[in-house]
Amino acid sequence: MHTFAGPILLATDLSARGDRALDRAILLARQFETSVIALHVIESQSRARLTSQPSVTQRESQARRALLRDMEDVDVDVDVVVRCGEPVRLLRQAAEENACSLIVAGVARDETLGRILLGTTVERLVRESPTPVLVVRRRARRPYRDAVVASDFSEASRPALRAALSLLPVSGLTLFHAFDLPGNRRDDLNSKGFQRTAEEAAAQFLEDTPELHGAEKPKIQVAAGLAERVLIAYAEQTDCDLLVTGTHGSTGLIRTAIGSVADALMEKAPCDVLVVRQPAR
Repeated sequence: MHTFAGPILLATDLSARGDRALDRAILLARQFETSVIALHVIESQSRARLTSQPSVTQRESQARRALLRDMEDVDVDVDVVVRCGEPVRLLRQAAEENACSLIVAGVARDETLGRILLGTTVERLVRESPTPVLVVRRRARRPYRDAVVASDFSEASRPALRAALSLLPVSGLTLFHAFDLPGNRRDDLNSKGFQRTAEEAAAQFLEDTPELHGAEKPKIQVAAGLAERVLIAYAEQTDCDLLVTGTHGSTGLIRTAIGSVADALMEKAPCDVLVVRQPAR
């Protein structure tokens, strides 16, 4: 089972909205009795625009002071790090060097458009990072109580279930599967047949998960329709705390299998999203 015992890497841009990711990282560090590494990266292009070395040093000092100020009243061990370079490379490097169990990142909001923007750093990080990435949208007022785990019953989706089992009690988990009916078979009878088949496959998927042998199983929810659309609708309907999905580990891309849902969730989900990559074989 994936555990979150290793340090938690907080990717912070020092924005006001970034305090949501900070608060969630602290909550998780308390839950798993681990530490936080708060990393702020000054991008290489920004550094290149600075004309003198003192200006670069000043930027780094300002960022470090801001991070330390944010961490003043924190009751877990926090290591504050400021680096200059390419953000995704440095985040991945920090996660690997420190054996981090999770990367926590926030999102920015475009106030003029009234929508959430993930930005290329988080999007690329989710695609490329072998470490699970948690994208935080909501304020972290309490530990996660309920989560919906997207699954197509492939091995690529099992690490997401395992990560969810580590995060919160099984009683708060729902395994969600969406199925699409062929265009000429959308009558009610066929829909019920597909639903029954999907429910049986879900039950078998849970039985085949070693961590659940002889234990309570998550709830099962199946629905007809485009996976990301019905999953997001279900998350809105249930007001769940967290959506969990997988990526395809052999390519590092999220446009395959269950991972094809990840893009839409990252952009449109009403709650936090945890993306867990299948380990490379």
